[in-house]
Amino acid sequence: MSRVITVLYASASGNAEELAATTAAHWRARGAQVELHNLADFPCDRLTQTDIALVLASTWGEGAPPPDAEKFCAELRAASTPLPHLHYAVLALGASMYREFCGCGRRIDADLARLGAHALVPRVDCDTKYKTDFTRWLTAVETALALPA
Repeated sequence: MSRVITVLYASASGNAEELAATTAAHWRARGAQVELHNLADFPCDRLTQTDIALVLASTWGEGAPPPDAEKFCAELRAASTPLPHLHYAVLALGASMYREFCGCGRRIDADLARLGAHALVPRVDCDTKYKTDFTRWLTAVETALALPA
């Protein structure tokens, strides 16, 4: 695979960061070139130079992005530059006891779609017990990218 897989995360409690590291290691073990970034360190306009983005985003409280992702999410919400070249997948983490369950990931998914990016797989919303959903998401993304198991 010649394209870079960019793994991005927004983490409130460390869960999304841990899953992002696992995701990056998964692709590296398959010979892919991988970049791993906290959304705090990834300017939104860099998406114009990104082919594949795997976004793992937790939600803070009632649907807000974690503090480390506030700037990125605000920039993405305001963005108007089309992203038709971008293929992405979103794993949203949250707690279903909140009204805006997985709100950050849902908004990132909606904003990327609004800008013309192509979802590799449907967004997966994960509750507090997320390991099975994460594994299902990672397997679906791998199938969509047609990389060997």
